[in-house]
Amino acid sequence: WHDLYPELGTDPLPLSVFTSQDQYELEREHIFRKVWIYVCRIEQIPELGDFFVKDLVVGGTSAIISRDASGAVTAFHNMCSHRGNKVVWAEHGNATSWTCKFHGWTYGLDGKLKFVPDEKGFLDLDRACLGLTPINVDAWEGFVFINLDPTPSESLEEFLGDMAKQLSGYPFAECSATNFSWRGEVSANWKVVKDSFQEVYHVGCLH
Repeated sequence: WHDLYPELGTDPLPLSVFTSQDQYELEREHIFRKVWIYVCRIEQIPELGDFFVKDLVVGGTSAIISRDASGAVTAFHNMCSHRGNKVVWAEHGNATSWTCKFHGWTYGLDGKLKFVPDEKGFLDLDRACLGLTPINVDAWEGFVFINLDPTPSESLEEFLGDMAKQLSGYPFAECSATNFSWRGEVSANWKVVKDSFQEVYHVGCLH
């Protein structure tokens, strides 16, 4: 890596890279709000109206991933255009529309604003401009990704690079439908956790 990116140098990293809140905010803006983020498998939303909610604290948003009436996979910021309230609180389900619990504004699966209570009380309200804010979404081999950047600098396939080329065509969907998961909270910077899983220096001792 130091041959490919000599500008990074070979000195030890300063501790501030892992502890600075300012550094973390820069990473949130320039990494997590710019890259493709895996959110679910396509099998999690198999039917029309199926939806899955992914809260992305690091990206400062919550996303609704769904299958609309045409069968296409869509993604929207889970935020009402009226007062910014979270629209969908369930983690997953099936719906024909989503209604904000704050004031009852209702959105279709295409994200368009369908109903506003007491709409005549608003001056010059234009429903066409007040739908849910879309998020770029794409899928690779059944893995669904979103990109919070309104204009991503690269496609999902470009982002995945050689991994996508090497694993393209693998029958992921035919793998066992039995799923197990566990969740834990680690009091550490995200890079510490990633480095621990990615480096192989520990394998000979720990494993």
